[in-house]
Amino acid sequence: MTEARTLKIKTSLARQMAQPGGRTVAEVERRANERLDRHRDDVMITVAGTITELELVASAAAPGSEPQVYKLASSLLDMAGFFDTGPLYDAGYSLCEVADRMAVSGAWNWPSVQVHVRAMRMILTGGCQADATSDALLMGLRSVAAKART
Repeated sequence: MTEARTLKIKTSLARQMAQPGGRTVAEVERRANERLDRHRDDVMITVAGTITELELVASAAAPGSEPQVYKLASSLLDMAGFFDTGPLYDAGYSLCEVADRMAVSGAWNWPSVQVHVRAMRMILTGGCQADATSDALLMGLRSVAAKART
């Protein structure tokens, strides 16, 4: 019986990767973040527009517009999640959670939505900074979310 032999084949990719040089992971991450930051202002304008849409939906409180709340809030999270928006992201997430729970239970409460939207506007106006004001707003939103769970 012949003995099996193992051959090591070096592909062109393996040869290229074995060569010295290239970029470090830290350098690639830094460059990616720089490129992403170029879009921050445009994204924050879009986030502000989404909050305006939420304000219109919440103030109208029209029957049948409830699904719009979750759709707009999740869209806000999709955009804000790429940047450090701290308390704004947390407030948007809380609104998604509240809207989802109210939709499932069938007990919709527009004032809960309005409170979240006003808080998001205040946080955005404050520059999305984590401070005593945003902490107090988030604490209030947590109590609204806790009430939606019951």
